This record gives sequence, C-alpha cells and structure tokens, in this order.
Amino acid sequence: MDEVRKRFLNYIQYEKRLSKNTLIAYEQDLNQFSLFLHDNFQHEDMPTANSSMIRSWTISLIEKKDTATTVNRKISCLKSFYKFLLKNGSILQNPTSKIIRPKTPKRLPKDISAGKLHNIKDKLELSLAEDNFAARRDYTMFMTFYLCGLRRSELIDMQWQHIDPSLKQISVIGKGKKQRFIPINSQLIELLYSYKQEISDQNIIAENEHVFILKNGKQLYPNFVYRTIKKYLLEVTSQKGIGPHSLRHSFATHLLNEGAELNAIKGLLGHSSLASTQVYTHSSIEKLKHIHKLSHPKS
Repeated sequence: MDEVRKRFLNYIQYEKRLSKNTLIAYEQDLNQFSLFLHDNFQHEDMPTANSSMIRSWTISLIEKKDTATTVNRKISCLKSFYKFLLKNGSILQNPTSKIIRPKTPKRLPKDISAGKLHNIKDKLELSLAEDNFAARRDYTMFMTFYLCGLRRSELIDMQWQHIDPSLKQISVIGKGKKQRFIPINSQLIELLYSYKQEISDQNIIAENEHVFILKNGKQLYPNFVYRTIKKYLLEVTSQKGIGPHSLRHSFATHLLNEGAELNAIKGLLGHSSLASTQVYTHSSIEKLKHIHKLSHPKS
C-alpha cells in the first residue's frame, strides 16, 4: 500500500474515529479502485485520477451488479479520500465533486414481533436445563441484544467492567468512540452473572475481559454472532435479511410502539442524528395502516 493511502486510513481511524468495519471496507475500496486504474487506464497514481476514471469505475460496479448501497459506500470512500488530499494540499481539485451517487431503495427496518421473540426466549430457556455453556451464552447473548438494542460490534466488544449492577446499567462505546449508558433490568443482570458463573464452572479460561466468548476462551467474531442469532430467528420467521440487527430494530420499534419518545430511543441506540431514528416511525406507521385497513368499519 502506498504512503498516501496509509495516511488517509490513519486519518479516518484516529481523527475521524470511524468504526473498525468502515476502516476495513474503505481500505478494500481503495485497493479495488487502485487496481481498476492500473488495469483499465495503466494509471498508477490515485491522487491524479480524474472524474472520468472515477465514473468509469462506478459504471463497472453497477455493471457487475453491485447493489446501490455498496456503490454508494465506495463513492463515499473516494469522496472522503480526495477531500482529505484537497485539505492537505496534495491536489488542487476534487475529482469526485460532480460524481452522483445512485439512488438507493428505501428500506424499512426488519423487526420481529414481540410474540415471536418470546417464543425464542422460551425455547432458549428450556435449553438451559442441559447445563451447557453454549446454551447459556446464546440465551444471554440473545437477551442482551434485544433488551439493550446493541450493534453487533458493541456486543462483541462488551467487557465485564462495563456492567454496573448497582446502577443497573451498562456502558457502551459505539460509533465514533462515543460512550452511552443503557439501563438494564434485574432479569438481565441475573442472566449475565449466571452466565459468568457457568464460565467458571466449566473451567473456561477467558483470554481477556470480554463478556461473550467461545468455549476456548477467545472473543466472539462477527460471523459467529451473525450465524448464531440468525439460526434462532429463522425458527420463528421466514423474513429475508434478518440477523442481529433485527433485534436492535425490534428493540427500537417495540419501545416506540409502547410510547417511548423518539429522542430517548435515539440516545439508547447511540444515533448521532434524529433522522437515523425516525426511520422507526415509518415502520410503526406502516403497521398502523395495516391495522386501520383490517379494523376500521367500512362505510
């Protein structure tokens, strides 16, 4: 990797404080664009690429059937990269200034009904009778996702020191390294510490202080969490695109349906903008429309 890309990646990691996943994605996007320039234009210097080259790349992505969301992220990466170069005086003109992002279809969050989630909860509770580590971990992980509305990365990075049973809250470091506090009830506190006792009873030696671990003591990894949660969700729904984030969506939607204020939900989710939280109002409105259609007396 050339020095320019390294400086940019250091900038978004340490100054912009973007998430680890975004950092990985941006590095892959820059490498892909660099390879495209080499293969199609015999152009080796990314900073001097022009808007025509960038348009050609975005067209090639669309022709390869990349989704609009993926193409938009790659364009955002280049816009950030060239904005960084412009700010540092490495270039005199931003070649991405007139690059237009493709429109993305409006997607409503995929939440799961409270009844279906209770069915999963009941089934996982029954599995605790087997007295095995994986069952207790999965049950605790499932309930922590749903009762706290965590992102997958937040749950993976959660440590025992972040849990304060006396104040009934956990401390979460979210996107942009922003800290927030989430209230937890006595049931979840009991679950967490019963799970911790199970780790001790099974003589599992954790490599660090992370709450959720594998049986060999290592920290959970994203794909393991995704596959585990999706497996349980598929037992109660055939919806496509479900996973750990569906529990976060369910957390927010169910709070809203019970009358919670949007600003309070925004704080619990760790959203920097209220616009990000308002998508849940659309989900609730769609449900109200359906109820109205079924229930309202026809004239």
